[in-house]
Amino acid sequence: MREHLDIRPYQKGDEKQILELFGHAFAPRQLSLPYWSWRFQDNPYGPAVIELAWQNDRLVAHYAVTRLMMRIAGETLCAGLTGTVMTHRDFRGRGLLSALGRKAYQYMADQGIKLVWGFPNSTSHRTFVRDLHWRDIYEVPMFRLPLNALKAPSLQNNPCVREGIDVDERFDRLWRRVCGDYDMVVCRNRAYLAWRLAKPTERYRVVTFSDGDELRGYAVFKRYSDEFQLVDLLSAKNDREAAAGLIGFVIRRGLEEKVQSVSLWLAVAHPVHSVLESLGFRPEGPVTYLAGLALDPDLDQTIYDHRRWSISMIDSDVF
Repeated sequence: MREHLDIRPYQKGDEKQILELFGHAFAPRQLSLPYWSWRFQDNPYGPAVIELAWQNDRLVAHYAVTRLMMRIAGETLCAGLTGTVMTHRDFRGRGLLSALGRKAYQYMADQGIKLVWGFPNSTSHRTFVRDLHWRDIYEVPMFRLPLNALKAPSLQNNPCVREGIDVDERFDRLWRRVCGDYDMVVCRNRAYLAWRLAKPTERYRVVTFSDGDELRGYAVFKRYSDEFQLVDLLSAKNDREAAAGLIGFVIRRGLEEKVQSVSLWLAVAHPVHSVLESLGFRPEGPVTYLAGLALDPDLDQTIYDHRRWSISMIDSDVF
């Protein structure tokens, strides 16, 4: 007979047990308190929804959803990004992920959160789809350019592009101007970007394309091993000059700093996709699952159409 397990929301002071469970579930990786606080407490849209399963005073499973604001078909709505789902090895196979997820979703729906989504890994994917009724949206490929195969005849310096700019009020103005170009996207306002770029475990570099005092676009990249990962890119969809200028800058930096490749996530329908193909970018692995579940039955079911989504690496907690 299985012992009784208690399920309850996170309470202040549970952090120690959460960090210990992470270390056990994902050994040898560890979760630091600064990272946990950044991800689940310091979000500008409020603390995460966290459900926990306990055997007496022992934490055995954890399910967390980070609150986000999204533009969905012209409206700004509250959604949730699932991340850091974990179960103690001794308690796997008991349906704890599903039990915690269902409890979290009920709370979220009661709070007016319209959608839960995320990037389930190969271990959890089947549980999300089979037991929590998530729907697969896309398998996101890595779009990569090996720099030794660069086909561009020249990548001249563009005086409109600069690196090292602070995230200021111009980012809010840029977002307001271009958000209508994107059907389903996480809101890229100043508050979100300042929080997201403060991730304690990463060193991001911000590049902007300016026209006088206004931004026409920005890019965020970081070094991972011998690759530059272009984790975010935003401009008006029809502004190929800004997008190409930003990407060209990252490629030039990659050549200067002797990395082997540049990679990003970019929807195949994005106008800049063909520009990158001409440079030699190609879809490769690893491939990442994108899936989700509407918590509001009135939410348009075409949210599951991958052609509506605009996804960058920065939307995932991995990058």
